Amino acid sequence: MDISGKVIEHRRWLHKNPELAFEEFKTSEYIRRHLDDFGIPYRKVGTGTIADLNVGSNQTIALRADMDALPITEINDKPYKSQIEGKMHACGHDAHTAMLLTAAEYMVKEKRPSKNVRFIFQPAEEGGCGACEMVKAGSVDGVDMVFGIHVWVGTKSGKFSSKSGPLMAGIDELTLSVKGIGGHAASPHQTVNPISIGATIVNELYKIRSLRIDPLENAVINVTAFNSGNTFNVVPTEAKIFGTIRTFSDVTRKDVISNVENMKDLAHSLGGDVDLNLKRIAPPVVNSKEGFDEAVKVIKKLGFEFEEAVPTMGSEDFAYYLQKVKGAFLFLGIRSESKHVIAPHHSPYFDVDEEALQSGVKFFLGIAGSMYT
Repeated sequence: MDISGKVIEHRRWLHKNPELAFEEFKTSEYIRRHLDDFGIPYRKVGTGTIADLNVGSNQTIALRADMDALPITEINDKPYKSQIEGKMHACGHDAHTAMLLTAAEYMVKEKRPSKNVRFIFQPAEEGGCGACEMVKAGSVDGVDMVFGIHVWVGTKSGKFSSKSGPLMAGIDELTLSVKGIGGHAASPHQTVNPISIGATIVNELYKIRSLRIDPLENAVINVTAFNSGNTFNVVPTEAKIFGTIRTFSDVTRKDVISNVENMKDLAHSLGGDVDLNLKRIAPPVVNSKEGFDEAVKVIKKLGFEFEEAVPTMGSEDFAYYLQKVKGAFLFLGIRSESKHVIAPHHSPYFDVDEEALQSGVKFFLGIAGSMYT
């Protein structure tokens, strides 16, 4: 079986047909059609799919791939460019799905794994918490370990990286609705301007990290949108502030949130009010020592390069699987200056070095006991 050719074929079809979170209907149909061809039984969880290849082992591992795209219009001029305006696989989820689907075919047609394998094709990683739905559906029930791969443009093509313990930050979405009293811009004394209050709040939010949090702890508090008003001579009644909070520890997260909640008192002191909404998107990705050690052992047996990863403030809902069972999440480098694959994730220019994808397939096969070189 030509692993490289097959994974590229799958990746290009998926890349041309991107679908957003919980809308992965064609993607799921594509996956299930191939699972039918392979003879691997599965069950549907919305647009997600859980498939089981049982070889009678007393060990079961789960392998996960996410499959949703982003609301981005692709700018690349490639034969496999997105055919859907305003939608693009700009984070590599097409590559993840292609690698797992190729591994499933190999396990059936070339060499059976030595462990039972559960394939998790997950929807809605990009903010929709598809992992939550898959965990609720029992995707890791009875599983000994779970593994996942994310292609990574910050790492040289074909090289793996990861670390034991915290790898990716937990994330909370922050929304502050600042309430004021609207009126004529010529009479500021008769109004309570939510823009002025909001501007003060933004400045104070940025001070939390520098003045209120232990400087040895990792945290990000970042404002990403500030919306209010629509004309030059009217003081609006409301301003909206959006942002993100990213932390590795529960203690630091509670400290940050406690300080954010103080913005209510600040708004009151300025004559206004604030409605605060915090939405937990994902906890930190924390690799177990056992899962990490097993992954590194396989990578070295396969002869691939490996380096210790630097933790990132980016987030991943793979964290929910790791809260239930031991396992590890890995980065697979796809960066190639010679091929001009250098654009960051979530960029309209994002692409992957497809040559690296066979390495991801082989890792899945190796961890399942279906391949060693």
